[in-house]
Amino acid sequence: MSNGNINMSAKGRFGLSVLDKNGKVKKEKSLGNTSNVVTYGGAYEALINGNNSLFGIYTAYMGTGTAEITREATSLGARSFGDSNQSSRSRSGTEVDNLDGTSTFSLTRTMTFPLGSKVGTFSEVGVYTPFSGEVFIAGQLIKDEFGNPTTITILADEQLVVTYILEWTVPNVAQLIGTGSVTDADSNVYNYEVYSQPYFTEYSVGSSSSTTRYNGFSSRDEIGFYAADGVTPLYYSGDRGDGFSSNIVHDGLGTVTYTTNTEVFAPNQGGYSGLTYMSFYPSSSTSVTGSGILDTTTNIAYDSTDSNYPLLIKFVDPITKLTSQSFTIAASFTVTL
Repeated sequence: MSNGNINMSAKGRFGLSVLDKNGKVKKEKSLGNTSNVVTYGGAYEALINGNNSLFGIYTAYMGTGTAEITREATSLGARSFGDSNQSSRSRSGTEVDNLDGTSTFSLTRTMTFPLGSKVGTFSEVGVYTPFSGEVFIAGQLIKDEFGNPTTITILADEQLVVTYILEWTVPNVAQLIGTGSVTDADSNVYNYEVYSQPYFTEYSVGSSSSTTRYNGFSSRDEIGFYAADGVTPLYYSGDRGDGFSSNIVHDGLGTVTYTTNTEVFAPNQGGYSGLTYMSFYPSSSTSVTGSGILDTTTNIAYDSTDSNYPLLIKFVDPITKLTSQSFTIAASFTVTL
């Protein structure tokens, strides 16, 4: 099987404003947009693991560390203070279609500390999410206009405002990520293609839905089999009252691997012909007895909150399973952050 990765990316920048006691910006102390690092752990939390952390609440922290923040970092070098929260953001109005199969979300959070509440000299800044215990999303050393590390000093009669802009790029179309073939006991060869799915269940650009297809694995995941029209259901594992186990593993360096166990459909579980599409992880509430599940033109699940699976297999040579045969399947794929 030829494999390809599903790529998602992130970048960010921050700005610091210092205000006097009257609320006027002190330009000599303020800094414009400075590039920062979105950590591997932060990207995983926001895009895959978090409770909607992509759009959720973030907290700004300052620190006194002097080492450059890298993607492997799990915190600022010497975190000093924080607690300035920014409420959640929205997908609607922040999404731009890049016209290359991806969308980018530019999410701005402005975090204001009360006047005189934080006093001292600081050299680094970052943002964390309180979800999943607290995760370091992004951060970097404070730098001057030449890109050199510097510091900022906040006095008792001054106020600090931290502005963070994080940009996340995710797929909004189905992507061909693998090809291969399988051979049955009678030497019949079946060629297949593997398609990743858009990041969001409602993938239309500008939708307000933030439900994704790339998290939410559980011990009761499902498999659906469909005919070539993408409408006619041949089998749905939820109909037999069970599912199969699967998991998500992040290696800490930006590679996320999705793996299922090996599932066996025994002879007494029926036969079918013309199996063309196999969907992994549809919602347990989604019945395959209703309207069409798949758009066969784009190899994509329909735009629906129930379409929460990230992977679709298309058998270019439709499979036939006789009632005398068993059918064994498993799947894995990776996401690069």
